[in-house]
Amino acid sequence: MKKVNLLFGSILSGVLFTLAWPAIGDFNFLIFFAFIPLLWVESQLSEKGKSALSVFLYAYLAFFVFNISTTWWIKNADLMGAIMAILCNSFFMATVFWLFHFTKKHIGKKEGYIGLIIYWLAFEYLHLNWELSWTWLTFGNAFATSIKSIQWYEYTGVLGGSLWVLAVNVLLFLNFKSYREMGKVNVKSIGLTLTLMLVPILIGRYIYSNYEENGESYEFVVVQPNIDPYHEKFGSLAPSDQIDKMINLAKQELNAETDYLIFPETAIPEPEWEHTIDFMYATEEIRKLIADYPKLTAEIGMLSSVFYPNDVNLPKGAYSIPGGGFYENFNTSICIDSSEHIQIHHKSKLVLGVEKVPFLDILPFMKKLSIKLGGSSGQLGSQEKPSVFKSIHSNAVIAPIICYESIYGEYVTQYTSQGANLFTIITNDGWWGDTPGYKQHLAYASLRAIENRRSIARSANTGTSAFINQKGEISQTTAWWTNAVIKGEIKSNDKITFYVKYGDYIGRTAGFVAPLLLLLTLVRKMKKTDGHLTKTKA
Repeated sequence: MKKVNLLFGSILSGVLFTLAWPAIGDFNFLIFFAFIPLLWVESQLSEKGKSALSVFLYAYLAFFVFNISTTWWIKNADLMGAIMAILCNSFFMATVFWLFHFTKKHIGKKEGYIGLIIYWLAFEYLHLNWELSWTWLTFGNAFATSIKSIQWYEYTGVLGGSLWVLAVNVLLFLNFKSYREMGKVNVKSIGLTLTLMLVPILIGRYIYSNYEENGESYEFVVVQPNIDPYHEKFGSLAPSDQIDKMINLAKQELNAETDYLIFPETAIPEPEWEHTIDFMYATEEIRKLIADYPKLTAEIGMLSSVFYPNDVNLPKGAYSIPGGGFYENFNTSICIDSSEHIQIHHKSKLVLGVEKVPFLDILPFMKKLSIKLGGSSGQLGSQEKPSVFKSIHSNAVIAPIICYESIYGEYVTQYTSQGANLFTIITNDGWWGDTPGYKQHLAYASLRAIENRRSIARSANTGTSAFINQKGEISQTTAWWTNAVIKGEIKSNDKITFYVKYGDYIGRTAGFVAPLLLLLTLVRKMKKTDGHLTKTKA
């Protein structure tokens, strides 16, 4: 067992994960083999009695290669944020792999490999829901550009894809290991593994071929203004000029039949008091458009502020105002129609380090350490659950998903549970530059369409604006770094999928079983230690 072979095995796993990822290699099938070299490394280390630390370090190398190769583009927004995301996520993944090794060593090989699946699914579920949430590399996301094969995500969500990946990797490795040790192929085991690999693909393609979109059609006009987030949006270009640019683009496609007009995230780039929204320049200009097109409803991204006169029940993200009072900033979407009422939704899944500082309840001083990217940075406010925009003209109910919220499967189902039959995603992907980042973000939106069976209108400040149907198919994609406006019809759907009804049940189950398995492992280890001490004394 040469060290160079072990290093090669670890690096090879990282490379296979990378090549499988959307907008990097797009060889999605490689993820079924990506764990195999690393599992071989762990097996070699275990047979030679090497320390658990060695297993952790080789695993860390593999996941570091995976993380840095797929998410390096974060550096374009913030170098320190990229370093922390890559190092920490690699650490979390390596820790999960170490737990598998720990269980395998003290309970048994069979339990260990089952434990790898359970621990990983529990980790991904935790990663969706805790303060340090960063779910970009959830294994089920790897198939975001292979939508025909994963139509069954409407039953399992992306964690069903992760379960599929893990189970196939483990079985393929065990077949490989058995062949190396026994010198012959176990036909029955190979058959089972290939069945597990191929049947979900066939099921997905069968659902795809037979699925028909349901519901009423609605005409959307989507604007991509292409305003530089570094040099124009929060600086040299006046907010009124930005609104004028978007309205002029919209007018190219608006007509009397248009139902919805969508402007991107932070279309209104400077924080505005929510109690004065009616009097904003943007509101006045949009109302002029609605006067010309009375059927029209507009959704606009903005930064907003809420005023608090005193510190009674003050939110943790609030800041004091010199002279008295407090305020809280929000990443917001508003809905304006021909009525006097303006509907408001606050982004609830916030970007770590930019919009959200973790563990503020315990470490309040960390509020000062947030990353500044222009506009309203620091600890932003959020709402407990998402809200929907209801139409006064039709049965349409819009889920106003803002940027980062779109990568959270179970969270997005809350919109559907509240009656949303159409989705919009507003975003500003320009922070990352012309990199795989904005392409991956778009691809992940297809997963939300499949899980919920909801059509999507996506408006990006720059990046890619597009329409996505209920099968996850993307159409009318705009080019990077261009002014654009697109018009299309998408269909509503009121049916509730299995996944919407039950959410991440796979992750919750793993999250329940994983601590029990770890506890059992610790008990077995203690018994082994006690037995060894008894023999020593004797």
